[in-house]
Amino acid sequence: MDKTASIDRPVLIILAAGLATRMRGVDKPTLLWTDGRTLLEHQTKTVESLGLLTVAVTRHDTGPGFKVVNPHPELGVAESLKCGLREVRGRYGPCLTGVLLADQPFVTENDIETVLRHFLQRPLGVHALRARYNGVPGHPVFFDAEWDPVVWGLSGDAGLGSAWRMRADAAWVDIAVQGRPDPSFDIDTDEEYHKALSWAR
Repeated sequence: MDKTASIDRPVLIILAAGLATRMRGVDKPTLLWTDGRTLLEHQTKTVESLGLLTVAVTRHDTGPGFKVVNPHPELGVAESLKCGLREVRGRYGPCLTGVLLADQPFVTENDIETVLRHFLQRPLGVHALRARYNGVPGHPVFFDAEWDPVVWGLSGDAGLGSAWRMRADAAWVDIAVQGRPDPSFDIDTDEEYHKALSWAR
């Protein structure tokens, strides 16, 4: 397997395999964003503009770009995280790993850089760091290989956020949000999609 990437180069898993039941099964990552790209393409470009690598986890092959297909999206977000992490570890080894959601398009390059910088300067004993916007948990999340067992132990729709209540080696990066849309805003319904488009414009 290809493990040519430096383990010092972070890889971000972009979760894009949800069933979108509140949008009648619409494949949300393929919805168009204001830059003319799909939501998934927009999020991928945001990450790659920082020189970071991405692995997108999707329900099916959505075109150009490196992706891994989750054959069982009905099992919940935990299965998508495991699919992404298996791909990251197989291709790049025990590198620093991040997580983003394809349906949170207001996360900026600066947000990602801020959380990454804090992770690289984290206190001894901290192995996972998550953004918190005006007190609301959001993304990105960054973790090192010490946290792999946490991912393998997840099930159903329990994402990494559930671990923050149980582990002392997880911490927060608080980011104030003023004069821009909240990066923790999820697009889960048609109404929220159109609301997000109006904010972005």
